[in-house]
Amino acid sequence: FESDLAAHQDRVEQIAAIAQELNELDYHDAVTINARCQGICDQWDNLGTLTQKRRDSLERVEKLWETIDQLYLEFAKRAAPFNNWMDGAMEDLQDMFIVHSIEEIQSLITAHDQFKATLPEADKERVATMGIQNEIVKIAQTYGIKLSGVNPYTNLSPQDITDKWDAVKHLVPLRDQMLQEEVARQQSNERLRRQFAAQANIIGPWIQTKMEEISHVSVDIAGSLEEQMSNLKQYEQNIINYKCNIDKLEGDHQLSQESLIFDNKHTNYTMEHVRVGWEQLLTTIARTINEVENQILTRDAKGISQEQLNEFRASFNHFDRKRNGMMDPDDFRACLISMGYDLGEVEFARIMTLVDSNNTGVVTFQAFIDFMTRETAETDTADQVMASFKILASDKTYITVEELRRELPPEQADYCISRMTSYIGSGAPPGALDYISFSSALYGESDL
Repeated sequence: FESDLAAHQDRVEQIAAIAQELNELDYHDAVTINARCQGICDQWDNLGTLTQKRRDSLERVEKLWETIDQLYLEFAKRAAPFNNWMDGAMEDLQDMFIVHSIEEIQSLITAHDQFKATLPEADKERVATMGIQNEIVKIAQTYGIKLSGVNPYTNLSPQDITDKWDAVKHLVPLRDQMLQEEVARQQSNERLRRQFAAQANIIGPWIQTKMEEISHVSVDIAGSLEEQMSNLKQYEQNIINYKCNIDKLEGDHQLSQESLIFDNKHTNYTMEHVRVGWEQLLTTIARTINEVENQILTRDAKGISQEQLNEFRASFNHFDRKRNGMMDPDDFRACLISMGYDLGEVEFARIMTLVDSNNTGVVTFQAFIDFMTRETAETDTADQVMASFKILASDKTYITVEELRRELPPEQADYCISRMTSYIGSGAPPGALDYISFSSALYGESDL
């Protein structure tokens, strides 16, 4: 427009020059010409003034839009990171957590408190960001600028920022409530842990102590079997009376399971450990009582003295290296050798079939007692036979065929004569027989 206006400047000047020339020529209607020329010049000047005002107005509006555009850009620059922060904050505030201790929930509370401490600064950032938008609106209202309502630099609107900020403020107290509820739950869990541990740390060692005491009673050779039985019965009654403590621990364990407590740093004993130990204790006391009862029956049935039983027990205990009431085959072999047995592999295998008929690989004390009782009884019988032959032989170390036929029934005499070997020694008549080796062989070999 200004270019077009400038193009007409020469024409206005030409009109003024023509009017001037007419005046110089004393044109008869110069007044009319001058008036007309003055009107044209005044209109031209007014048009120039209006043009300048229009330019000034447009330049002012342009600067306002530049300012608004800069504010739009500044809003976008600040709104984007603030919006991302709010998205992250909302995600964290709604994050589900699983904790198993007071320390873990306290760590979450500390982190939440640190987050809440940043809210005032975040609110300042929100106010500053919204202040930019308010400045845009103020400029538009002041200068009558109609805004399109769309920020060309971001899809985020001031309402988006406001809504998310309100959501963050709403979630903060909810998170506080969740954390405090979890604190109360973990405190309750900790009480259950300590309550269980306080009992388990007593019951566990008590079971172990009783196991050791029962083992000591079972190997004690100081008293009689009846005294051992009395002590064991007393232990059994004490164990039965202690069952209420196990039941109470089971109750606490059930509460822990219902509260989803699966670890306890206050004790090394779990309910499974205690149950296994308790069952072992019941089994051990029952087995030990049964063993002592069998020993009493064996002693009474076979006429073994208490001293012999004590000797057997001492030998067994000495070679029971694991102290578990059982001997390994190697320990049993060493025990037999120490007692004077001359064992080959075949003979030892035969003995093992007697003491370990089920092939368990161990020799119990009861099996050891049965074997030693049988061996002792056989030894005693052999001695008795030797003593009988010695009487028949009139205290001689050999016996003659005539003496056997005179003193024994024909069948027994023939049996002995056919089985006895010739006596090897001085002072014996021809045909004398060795009744000592015969008596030993009679109870030492299965084919006799």
